[in-house]
Formats: sequence, C-alpha cells, structure tokens
Amino acid sequence: MIVYADSSVLARSYLPDERGHAEALKLLRDPEVLVVTGSWTRIEVAGALVRTARAKRRDKDQLLDIWQADTAPEGPITIISAPQEEVEREAFEIVATHGIRAMDAWHIATATLLLPDLAAGEPYAFASRDKEQAAVAELRGFTLV
Repeated sequence: MIVYADSSVLARSYLPDERGHAEALKLLRDPEVLVVTGSWTRIEVAGALVRTARAKRRDKDQLLDIWQADTAPEGPITIISAPQEEVEREAFEIVATHGIRAMDAWHIATATLLLPDLAAGEPYAFASRDKEQAAVAELRGFTLV
C-alpha cells in the first residue's frame, strides 16, 4: 500500500512526547507501506522540529539530521512533487469548496494528482491527524489510515 502522509503525521514520528507518536512511527516502519509526501512537507516538518528544539524538548541538529536522512532517496519517506500550477489549481478548488487550511488543501491536492498513477492499481491511502483534512481526503476517494 502507498500512503500519503502529511506533516501532522510525519512530525510526530520524531517526537516521542507527542500524542500519536507510536502510530506515526509504526506507519513509517511498516514494510508493507510505501510512505510518500509532498515536497513542501520537508519544510513544514523541519519547522516543527526546530520549534520543538527551541522549546528545549529535543536537540535541533539531531532532529534535522534524522529528518534529512529519512527524506533522502534511500530513506523511508519518498518525496513526490506535482507541477506547481496544477497543485495550486487543485488546492484552490479544495479550499473554495471545503474551507480547510491552505496547506492541508495543498497536501490533498498533491496526493490527488499523483497517488492514483503512482499506485498503478495498488491500494493507496491518506494519513493525517487533522480531522477536517482527513474528511476532505476521504470525500476525494482516499482510504484513511
């Protein structure tokens, strides 16, 4: 199965004191799951990890090193990217229709544009900790994990 994981799930996989950590880590370590995410997620998660370090909860350099290794070509998280104009057009439609946050719509737009072809007939799903985003993803045909 291919799972598009948004930043709300991925950031938690690095933060043991966050609710949802165990589930996020389990998703990343599941050998039956290919975890993918959009290119912007690299920046979103890095920002969350830096804020965590500022709060003196973890070491910034260690967190960022792990994150960069995990999103490198040989890491467990595959970064995908759709043409910017297409993502923006799709995300605008999602925001206009459902009123969710812009970045939440961006993730759904990226997944919508890329996952069906990437999956090539295999099952695919969407992972988010945000209930509104997950509901919209489900309306757009994604299985939720």
